Amino acid sequence: MIFLSISCNLYTSQEQVLVSLIMRIKITFTADKSGIIDFNYQHQIQAIIYSFLSMSNADYAQWLHQQGFAYKKDKRFKLFVFSGISFHCPIKIIRSNRLNGLNGLNRFLGSNGFSFKSSHLSPFTLSFQIASPVDKFIQHLIEGIFGEGQEVRLGKQTFSVCRVETLTDPLETTTGSNSGNSSNGLNGLNRLNRLNRLNGLNGLNGLNGLNSLNSLNSLNSLNGLSLKPLESPLFIKKPMPPGLQDIYLFPGDNGYEELLNQNLMHKYETLFGKPYQGETLKFCFLETKGKSVKQFTVFKKGLDGSVNPIHIKGTLQPFTVTGPKELIRIGLECGFGQNNSMGCGYVEVVQTVETIQTA
Repeated sequence: MIFLSISCNLYTSQEQVLVSLIMRIKITFTADKSGIIDFNYQHQIQAIIYSFLSMSNADYAQWLHQQGFAYKKDKRFKLFVFSGISFHCPIKIIRSNRLNGLNGLNRFLGSNGFSFKSSHLSPFTLSFQIASPVDKFIQHLIEGIFGEGQEVRLGKQTFSVCRVETLTDPLETTTGSNSGNSSNGLNGLNRLNRLNRLNGLNGLNGLNGLNSLNSLNSLNSLNGLSLKPLESPLFIKKPMPPGLQDIYLFPGDNGYEELLNQNLMHKYETLFGKPYQGETLKFCFLETKGKSVKQFTVFKKGLDGSVNPIHIKGTLQPFTVTGPKELIRIGLECGFGQNNSMGCGYVEVVQTVETIQTA
């Protein structure tokens, strides 16, 4: 068995990519003071996620942030994805047209973002969702959330965690195999004791590693599963030779669906340790009223301390997908498209049309 060394701790490769039975978590935050949230909040959510992981296991958080799961020598995945923010209270959009150069980057001056009002009597709430197929990630995330001090910083604003929910498996919901509630609240550490599936290898309850889960996921193909991005654009950038400008692709562009499928198959191979051998997925993107494109900037800090902007531009169009359930699940748990750990490709299920049983 191959071992991955992280400081003083050892994690087996099987444990690192062990599939979690809890794949989606919704975290709700509250604030009792008015404030403003940046338009480019995605890197701030990413920082919150890593802070939760670090509170549970600092070595794991550092390894995931700096390295991640290797697909090929020059390609790695984080194998988690998060949605955009869902606001539960009224907000006001404030824009400023004044620009100023700061450290080589264009930054807005003054207030610029989502403004909200809040008080002790009428607190402001928001939420976002996180998904991952990796057991260690989910375990450390929940343990970190319930660690000491449940206050977080979102930009300049302080929020408190007020509710954590585990969401129902979307594929179980759409195929009618789960008749329970859509979510379960986790309101304290004692609830973790009821979630045996978070307790490493023993929590799998007889499932012998990845191959058993893989065979379970491959029983069905779905025909016409309707999905929509949750304020988390599907981002596809066409590979270009060094020195040439990046090309962003959108539904209908040549090679768009091919790159979507290729990305999912690479994640599958990273997760299960073997190439994907099944059929590819077929996508049908739907026209929508209102905003269909979302763009934002993530600021990535280099090893030399420099800050480099990464420009994200992708589609928010709803779509239907047809094909093997196991590949659809990769998209639901890891995200569709590229840059998932930066807030791209998190989708939720709208409805399903038909389930096809395969041998």
